[in-house]
Amino acid sequence: MKNDEIRQQILTAAEARFRQYGYKKTGMIELAEDCDMSAANLYRHFENKLDICAALAKLCLAEGEALLEQVVADEQLSANEKLIAFISQQLHHTYHYFESVPKIGELVEALTIKRPEVIESHRQHKLTLLKQLLLQGQSSGAFVFDDVDETGDAIHSATLLFYFPSTISLYPLPIMEQKLHHVGQLLLRSLQASN
Repeated sequence: MKNDEIRQQILTAAEARFRQYGYKKTGMIELAEDCDMSAANLYRHFENKLDICAALAKLCLAEGEALLEQVVADEQLSANEKLIAFISQQLHHTYHYFESVPKIGELVEALTIKRPEVIESHRQHKLTLLKQLLLQGQSSGAFVFDDVDETGDAIHSATLLFYFPSTISLYPLPIMEQKLHHVGQLLLRSLQASN
């Protein structure tokens, strides 16, 4: 078996174990047993449990980023529709992932404290996409703003409720969708030219 295949086997086993037991109650020895390998062999592919956690997080975050890239590239949507779809895509991707993996909060907490660069890289990628979307809207005349960096950061901050792990489970999905609609309308009004 090739190294990439072994790493994927480990990640698949780790995700299954994290789903069932959570990050804190998962050990490298159990993961090695799940993969029918020795712990020493497991350590040849990942230095520690946090490395496995980071690799899984990057896969999940990349999946979410790809969905946002599709929204930004969709030429069938107006700038207004894209902004709402962008926020909605974050909500649904995060909500459904956390619904299927309720213990994922432990992984996010570990990454935030011990591997903040993983979270920061994802945040920067989302901001880049959001700024592309805003510039498209400005180019079409749909959006008016002075500084794309400040505007992108403000929107990212204003929509934190819809993608941040600690807040995503505060309300059932229909309530979150209602809140998203209200926040989205407020954002769109703020981006329109005043007469």
